[in-house]
Amino acid sequence: MSSRRSRWAKGIVSGGLGLLITLALGCGLTSNLINVVKGPKLKAEFDGLEGKRVAVVCVSNASSYGPNTICSLLERSVGAILQQEVEDIDMIQTDEVADWIDNNGWDQTDYREIGRGVDAEMVLAIDLDGLRLHEGRTLYKGRADVVVTVYDMTDGGKVAFRKEMFDFAFPRSGARHTTEISEGSFRRLFVTVLAKSVAKYFHEYHIEEDFASDALLLGR
Repeated sequence: MSSRRSRWAKGIVSGGLGLLITLALGCGLTSNLINVVKGPKLKAEFDGLEGKRVAVVCVSNASSYGPNTICSLLERSVGAILQQEVEDIDMIQTDEVADWIDNNGWDQTDYREIGRGVDAEMVLAIDLDGLRLHEGRTLYKGRADVVVTVYDMTDGGKVAFRKEMFDFAFPRSGARHTTEISEGSFRRLFVTVLAKSVAKYFHEYHIEEDFASDALLLGR
């Protein structure tokens, strides 16, 4: 009987110590557990957007300006992610950028003009070439050659960061039949995936996000 009581008492002490250690470590332990479950975080390749007034501009050879084009949706999606993930960033509203473009006849060649026009400290330019959503008549597969460039307007508009994503594709393997999803829904999925791929250059993210499956994003 005494040995049972001894083991029971030791269990209480051990459990109590474990609880105290957990409470003492607090957020640090929680963070470590999250890293174990979700994988470690990768640092931003470019952290120069922190604390800056930033404009996001997208140009594509396959779309004009408008509220529902892929470029306008991409600008809003990237801006929303950066607003949430980048510390002290001041995102310029996409409507303000669009208004400046409409009122100034921008020729889609010099992003620095937009930076000066909307008083941006940084311009995040996204060039989409060869953009398409269809593969044949009956399949959806988004493709584009993507070039991401950051112009530092506080340093004479010099290129501060540049990244090329040639033959970006979604889904990465296979395609989605047109009977399974509407074009509008597929367009939004494509923009969501591309926006995350662009934005992650500028903020920390969990490494598992690099291996997110197409099947999950497509709801299969």
